Amino acid sequence: MRNTGAISAAALMMMVVLACATSPLLARSVVEESKTIVDDIEKCWATVIRASGCIQDVFSSFFTGRISLSPQCCTAIEGISDNCFAKIFPFLDFGFNPLLKSFCVAQSGAAPSPTA
Repeated sequence: MRNTGAISAAALMMMVVLACATSPLLARSVVEESKTIVDDIEKCWATVIRASGCIQDVFSSFFTGRISLSPQCCTAIEGISDNCFAKIFPFLDFGFNPLLKSFCVAQSGAAPSPTA
């Protein structure tokens, strides 16, 4: 999580420098937009981080082609909106999110919950 914050901070700083070079009004707009994006990503990550080992399970499932998630990870996955999934796993978002959610629904035996 610390690396994610450092990357986010570096990206934000780069955007601010570029915006300031063009115009003060644009700079303010870019800073506000960037802060919103970073805040959204942090909120999305918070759901998955709480489930110990979930991130590793998701990557392992993707790279092996065999989904294996803990019940805690499934709870986190079921709580992630499609929009959040695309933000925290952008390179895994090729229809993988519905597969994970289907796996978790099958494991819990419950009906799928709608995501916002």
